[in-house]
Amino acid sequence: MSHWDDLLGQAFGLLLGRPLAEFDAAGTYAVFHYDDETAGEALEEFDPADLVADVDGRSGDLGGDELYPDRWVPDLAGSAFVATDVRPAALQPLITAGPDDDRAVVWGREIGRALRDGSLGLDELSPDGYRQYPHLLLRPRTDGSLLDAMRAATWTMSAPDGLCDIGDSLVRDGYVEAGVSVVDPRWESTLDQIGDEALRRHLRGLCLDARWARMAGAYYLGPGECPSDLRPIADLPGSRVIAGWEFGEGQGATAVVLLGPPVG
Repeated sequence: MSHWDDLLGQAFGLLLGRPLAEFDAAGTYAVFHYDDETAGEALEEFDPADLVADVDGRSGDLGGDELYPDRWVPDLAGSAFVATDVRPAALQPLITAGPDDDRAVVWGREIGRALRDGSLGLDELSPDGYRQYPHLLLRPRTDGSLLDAMRAATWTMSAPDGLCDIGDSLVRDGYVEAGVSVVDPRWESTLDQIGDEALRRHLRGLCLDARWARMAGAYYLGPGECPSDLRPIADLPGSRVIAGWEFGEGQGATAVVLLGPPVG
């Protein structure tokens, strides 16, 4: 394990309340992200070939130093599409699981195959010009380990490159005075235990208090806590949420999930 993998593993263990070694090493861990700007993207914008392509390997970083999903290498085949309200008949055979509420999960790979072989038409997935359907829960490429899932979820894929200091940005932009903490008090003492200053400052930006997380960074819900927009993944048989974050005023959310079989 590299020096930075060791640093990250220790920091993630602090955020999760126990060392990574105490989690199931044989499990498959993944990240899913909801963003209200991209969740409703028309499926016309996806190439069916991309929806069926296997994307293997460790998490990648496409560049930048902000907490944006466009830094991830997307895994569209393993991403989830959540069917709500009306469900086209052609979509029914593809549904992985339908919870008791009105949301059912379909993996990108299954939609891509159906689009490619003609058993599903794009017109069946967009009932009108205002509601694109189903909506996307983006999954970035990771290698299946908890360490790599946490790397992607916290945008530390290329650390020490790509780290940011949101608290300092808020001071520079005049939102807060120097020395005033914008971190949720629940996580202050935990974050203080992270020895590397750049990593500590970066992760503080993912643990802001509810007020400041509405405009920058993220609000850390905590270990085992799932954002409501990602509940369809958590409700899959055998799945368990490891950690969750919320962004803005409900505009975005991320969760690290231990996936149960079958894996998407």
